[in-house]
This record gives sequence, structure tokens and C-alpha cells, in this order.
Amino acid sequence: MGDELDERELFVHGPVVIFKWRNAAGWPVEYASANAVEVFGHGADDFVGGRVSYGEVLHPDDADRVGREVAAGTASGARGWAHAHYRVRHKDGSVRWLYDYTRVIRDAAGAATHYLGYVIDISERIAAEEEARELERRLLHAQKLESLGLLAGGVAHDFNNLLTGILGQASLARQQLATVPSEFRRALEQIEGLARRASGLTRQLLAYSGKGRFVIEPVDLGAVVRELAPMLMVVVPKAARLEVDVGDAPVVIMGDRSQLEQVVMNLITNAAEALDDGPGEIVARVSPIARADQPPQVVLEVRDTGRGMTAETAARVFDPFFTTKGAGRGLGMSAVQGIVRSHHGRIEVASQPGAGTGFRVEFPALDADVATAAPPRAEVPRGPRGTVLVVDDEAAIRASVAAILGYLGYQVILAEDGAAAVAIVERGERITAALVDMTMPVLSGPETAQALARLAPDLAIVMTSGYSEEAAALRLGEVRVGGFLQKPFGLDELAQALARALNR
Repeated sequence: MGDELDERELFVHGPVVIFKWRNAAGWPVEYASANAVEVFGHGADDFVGGRVSYGEVLHPDDADRVGREVAAGTASGARGWAHAHYRVRHKDGSVRWLYDYTRVIRDAAGAATHYLGYVIDISERIAAEEEARELERRLLHAQKLESLGLLAGGVAHDFNNLLTGILGQASLARQQLATVPSEFRRALEQIEGLARRASGLTRQLLAYSGKGRFVIEPVDLGAVVRELAPMLMVVVPKAARLEVDVGDAPVVIMGDRSQLEQVVMNLITNAAEALDDGPGEIVARVSPIARADQPPQVVLEVRDTGRGMTAETAARVFDPFFTTKGAGRGLGMSAVQGIVRSHHGRIEVASQPGAGTGFRVEFPALDADVATAAPPRAEVPRGPRGTVLVVDDEAAIRASVAAILGYLGYQVILAEDGAAAVAIVERGERITAALVDMTMPVLSGPETAQALARLAPDLAIVMTSGYSEEAAALRLGEVRVGGFLQKPFGLDELAQALARALNR
């Protein structure tokens, strides 16, 4: 009848490919539907004629597993089963994923003689699922990075508060002990230097968290190495020596000083560890180089006479998570390479077992004349300077800042939060200036500054924060202040910030 369905035609032109295999080695095909060519690239005649068997088109990584499933299904007495998805190789070399439902044909004794396979190409579905999983992985990665960013920002904020107390007290002690023996002053200067180096780390954490930024400016790379060397002596074995060769002339590049310090510290620390607490030598050298028809470069070299590395180890030294030092310390050289590349530089390593290791870093040079010299420290007159209201929820910072201000000749009133500061001004205290922390409970820094400005329009307000001035400005919005002071700060920075705000 004309309206009857031709079941054979339905299968031939549908998505299901039908096979009949004989239960023998390689599963020779006795029947294949004509649409097999669309999935396998081989026509039905290729299979039935024995030019290709089903076992040959199975992907080698899946063939054993499919064979085990057939054997298990056959032995169980089941009439049929669905395979776990597997791959086959198309005639053109591409790989296709298949859904396969297999039925068993048994003889009168129950032995399996043939199999009928109903096969569907699900490659597009598998690709879509993999894309969805990849998107999910990216989303989870982004969420993880966001969580790490929040953690990094919180740690940096709290660490900056601690550093503010350390740096403030150390700089005050240095000023007060100007007449003591030089070794005591040098010790205090080292404490200040270490605190400032630590503040560089917090700047990197803040930049990572999106609440800070890297400061790209002219940096004398030779001066960076020269200043770090005394502090890095603590990691050099007592029987070894660290030689610094940077010359006297500025060797200037454009970069973020704190990041460049991390490069120097990491290279010298690695060199020290390569000496295995024994005798040896580490040489840190900075020099300009000029090649014909090429822009001038600045070269940083760190070489040691330590144990060295095999060619295989040296080839992997910049791989993320690769380490020869034990768990948890494998990001160092990968991070160094990232910093160097972000500064448009390149880094190379040369090493031999027993002959030491050398790292060579090249950066684009900058004309030394464009390097701006640090402005001379402003002399802040001592004596009666008015009353400063210090508003900060950290008791250590209030104590440190109060001590510095007292040394500079200011009267000091302390407030542990914004509400207390507003109450002090409301009761009529004569305040000359206010130092207001950006992040506080009860009233935030911007809310406190706005309330104080409304009560005392002539009050010089200086905002303090561990975040950058740009980030602070976004939070301040329309609130006008007389200055900004980034934590951590010492005596000189505090004195100059107050002097600028009062002069305005």
C-alpha cells in the first residue's frame, strides 16, 4: 500500500547506522546499512567485503574497553546493552564519538553467534558537552581568582597596617637617636628598608586584587641591586660571598620597582640555595650593553658556583609548579619570567652539573637623563604646629602616628572610628588637621571626611589607606580632601603630607 512505511528506508536515511557482526576475531561485518559511509567514511561494501573490519576502525585507546564490555555482556546472558561512549577513526583521519546499543543473537544452545549494533554519531553532542565543561572550568577558575583577589586584598590591607606601625616607630627612633653610634642607626635604617620592601609585596597583592596598581617609572636597576645586597646577605651561606658589580653610573629602565626587586631577590636567593650551605661565590652584575642596529639594553646577571643543573632541569626551570626544592615552592622562576616579560625583557639560563648556574636578564634601557632624582626631603619645622585628630581603628597605628606627631611638635587627639571623630569636633575641640583612615567601622573614611568638612570647612584632611591614591579617589567620589598618604608611611612621609595639606 502507498501509505505503508518502508522501515529499511527509514534506517538507511536516518541517523542510526546498523551493523551485524559475526562473533569472531575483529568482529567481521556481515551487514552494514548504507549510511555507514557518513559516520566512518567507509561504505557498507567496504565492511561487508572484508576490506575493513569493525575492530580496525575502533580507536586504539577504546578498543580494549569495548572488547571487555562485549565479553561481559555476552557472558552475563543479557539480550543487549548500551556501551559507554567510545571513539572510532573516520577514513579521513578524524575521530568520531559513538553511542552504540548492541543486541546479542544466540543459537539454540545459547551461544552468541552474532551481534546487532545500533550506532549513532554523537560527536557534536560530546563537543558541546566538553565546551560546556570548559566554560564551567573557566567560571570556577574566575570565581577562584576572585576569591583569591579578595583574600589578597584583605591580607595586604591588614599587613599594611602592621607595616605602618613598624615603619613609623623605626623612623621615629632613627630621628630621636641621631647622636647614637652609627651601627645603631644603620640597624634602624635596615628595619625601615625591610619594611619598605615588604610594602612592595603588599602593593603587588593589592594590584592582584584589583585594588592597587603597579607603578611604572624610571628605575635605576643597579641601585636596586646595590640596596638589596646587604639585606640578602642573610640568605648567603657564611662560607660563601656575594659580589655586587653595578658601577656608579645610573643604569635606568622603565618598570615597577617592587616587581624588579622580586626578580633580584629571587635570583640571588636561588643562587644562595644552590651553594648548599657550603663555600662558593655569587656574582650579581648590572651593566648596559649596546649592539649595532639594536636598541640599548640593560643586563642583569646572577651567577653562582653551586651544584648546577642538568640540561633537562634547566629546560623546565621556568615551568609553573616545577621545583627541585620540595612542595610548595615551585612558582618562583615562573613568576620571575612573567615579571621580566611584562617589562618587555627576556631571561635565559645556562647551567651545568657541578659548574654552577647563571641567569641573564635583558631589559630595554632608558636614557639616564630622564630618570627623575628623588626630591630632597622637606624640612618640617619643629615646635607648636596645632592639633591633629588621628582617626584610625587600629590601636597600633594610632600610637605610632601619635608618637611621630608629638615629636614633630603637634598636639594629638585620637579617635578609634569616624563617629568618635565627629563627636570630638562637634563638642568644639580646636582641630588644625585630621588624618582619617579610609576603611573603618561605624563610619567609613569618606563618610567621616564629609562629616568633618561640613562641621569644620577649614580643616585640613589627609586620607590614609593601604590602597593606591587612584583606588582611594574612586571611593571618595565627590568628597574633597587636602591630601592622601599611602600606608605604610614613616616620619618623613607623614610630616610632608601634613605640611602640604596645611599649606593648602
